[in-house]
Amino acid sequence: MRTTTWLLAALWLAGTSSAHAQRRFRIGPTYSSLSLDDGSGSSHSFSSWGGSAALITGDDGETGLTISRYNDLSTDKGIRRLTLFTLDSYYYPVGTRGIVAPFALTALGLARVTEVDSLCVLSIVPCSGTTSATSQLGLAFGLGVRVNVGDAAVASIAGRFLEVPGSQIQAVEAVANASIALGAVRKGEFLEGTVGPAASVLIPISGGLRARAPFLGARFRRETKKAGTLGLEIDFAPLKITAGCPPTGCEENAILFAPGYEASLRPAWGRLYAEAGFLLGGVYSQGSDRGIAQGAHGGLGADFYGGPLMWNVNGRLLWLQRNSGENVFGVQVGVSLSPRIRGPAAAH
Repeated sequence: MRTTTWLLAALWLAGTSSAHAQRRFRIGPTYSSLSLDDGSGSSHSFSSWGGSAALITGDDGETGLTISRYNDLSTDKGIRRLTLFTLDSYYYPVGTRGIVAPFALTALGLARVTEVDSLCVLSIVPCSGTTSATSQLGLAFGLGVRVNVGDAAVASIAGRFLEVPGSQIQAVEAVANASIALGAVRKGEFLEGTVGPAASVLIPISGGLRARAPFLGARFRRETKKAGTLGLEIDFAPLKITAGCPPTGCEENAILFAPGYEASLRPAWGRLYAEAGFLLGGVYSQGSDRGIAQGAHGGLGADFYGGPLMWNVNGRLLWLQRNSGENVFGVQVGVSLSPRIRGPAAAH
């Protein structure tokens, strides 16, 4: 949670950073640290090295390619190696300009996993039957902060949920990158965007999951040239299972990733909107729900302007489908605070 707290503080400061242009292309090395739970619920830390390249493709977006090598991800004295090739999408609600620019990250790609059973590692006799190498899907999502050093260098740190379905790899990962920036300076019509901390409570309707505490996260919002607005909320969700607990216990932790399209009305005091989108829940703690739960969300919200700040209140219906196939429904009621955003007519 230390990485999450630091990121939320940096996201808040990013909302008021000064703007300047940034070169289109960046390339540089990456380093990551992640934590994996074993079958007993104990946590093990691992690291990776790699490289990343990315191209600014719009006022609010960047597309990249990352290659990472994890030499050891085994939690049972065996061997588990991972080479991960991902196509990355970075969403910048306030653009890539400024000294500090927050972003939401999604990554999808090829995971090459090599595993050797722990009994085979300890054996003095060859036992190739317990060795496997497979190519699988890799998925990650999270949030981060980009720091621009002039227009020629970029550094970033991100916290994300990482999963390789069909393997034991479901983890929270901190990823750092240092890059040089090349090419022409990006110019465009930068529309307004904002980001700030968010807090919410979950009111259960049905299903075997409940919240152990309020959710904490960050809410992104960016204007479009149309009547609607693009929004995204990422939350840390402490949950508990109400029935059929696994041996590791009833508590589990998840990262909720909820992008949505907001159709809105704009009275003088702020904005009223209706929102709908898909929902991903990444459960990284050991248990029956470990991995990705998927679903949808929809609801209503309002922004209230107050000087340079903007308060938001919202309520939405959540639907998540657990690994068991059970459908979980609940109402999430939340508030957030961020630097004020202007409407499309005031964007530049």
